[in-house]
Amino acid sequence: MNNPLLIFLATMVLAWLNPSSDAPPSQQRRQTKSAGAGLALEVTYYQGRPPTYHRVIGSTSYALFRRVPSWTPPAGSFPVRGVGIDSRLEGDAVRIEVSVVSGVRSKEKVALVSTHLIRENEKITISELTRFGVEPFEVKVVRVTNSLTIHPLINSQARSIAVVGIDSKKTTLPYYKVSLQNLSGQNVMALGVEVLVNGEKRGISMRQGKEGRPLIAPGAVYELSASGATDALLTSEGYRPYSHPIQGIVITAAMFEDNSFEGDAKTAALFRGFMIGRKIQLARLLPLMQTGADPTELDVSAAANRLQAQISSLGDDVETSVVDRLQEDFPTLSADERERLKKGIEAGLLGVKKDLLRDLQKFVNPRSQSLDAQAFQAWLSVNKEKYEKWLSRL
Repeated sequence: MNNPLLIFLATMVLAWLNPSSDAPPSQQRRQTKSAGAGLALEVTYYQGRPPTYHRVIGSTSYALFRRVPSWTPPAGSFPVRGVGIDSRLEGDAVRIEVSVVSGVRSKEKVALVSTHLIRENEKITISELTRFGVEPFEVKVVRVTNSLTIHPLINSQARSIAVVGIDSKKTTLPYYKVSLQNLSGQNVMALGVEVLVNGEKRGISMRQGKEGRPLIAPGAVYELSASGATDALLTSEGYRPYSHPIQGIVITAAMFEDNSFEGDAKTAALFRGFMIGRKIQLARLLPLMQTGADPTELDVSAAANRLQAQISSLGDDVETSVVDRLQEDFPTLSADERERLKKGIEAGLLGVKKDLLRDLQKFVNPRSQSLDAQAFQAWLSVNKEKYEKWLSRL
């Protein structure tokens, strides 16, 4: 069994309800759950390698794929560096949207490639990817008949994080809810989490409070949702999903409000890097929003375009001195881990900028022909206050 290289560019799980249904929300949820029971997506992302399997409601991105040998990017564009597949239930079928990520840092772009509706046992080839220099993926909706409840081993390397319960869901693919209690006297800001199979690391994530808020208050219990690992098992009838019964979840580190931590130093240092990057970028963005909130501006479209250009122009490179100061708090880190710190700070810088650009585009695009000055001022005021509060928490 092979474990394919998956880099998750997006980790948000999509919860979808059919907007055209007349059923009440609770009934819609039951219908959606029932329709998707036993189904999974089988994705062949690299010919010659085993496929991967995912729940039919979710989002997954691939950084490993085959490129079209003869393809060269058009002038001024960049090669694709990630392929994303978003999926949701639509009646008795699965709707998938395929997108690509290209460019680097501030020039990063996401482009929709195609949408498809697939039913059980149907397989489609995403031939549209060749337009972007990527060899086609194949996607199939399969029924998983060997679903079972897997009870993972849970281990916390942070002494103040206690495991107080686990609910192993009997779902199509392994899925767990772990109850964790903060035994310390201060807020937990983030947790490092790893998923293991037979002791082998299969997934890494960092759970954080939104916009600088705490993740777990003192004494509180946090419900951690985690998907287990699923392999592709080759049989006489082709591949089928297989979930190894020996899986584990490790809480590798807990990061606290006073910048102390318990557990893995590398995870704690990376989180600090994220926080530093966010703090730097928030301090840069606030003056731009203040300037953009000029009530005398007559051309609202010009003001919005100017603000977008100013945000886009903000750099996400980090000065060496910033990395040096952070490394002083983690003197045991190696040279390779120092480079990881730098990338963590840059990720924080880029993430804040991308969030604001996305929100600005969501506001402007539907109103592109009729931007209202009062509405734009209100949008700026709300977001400026949000970012001021976020910065104060850092």
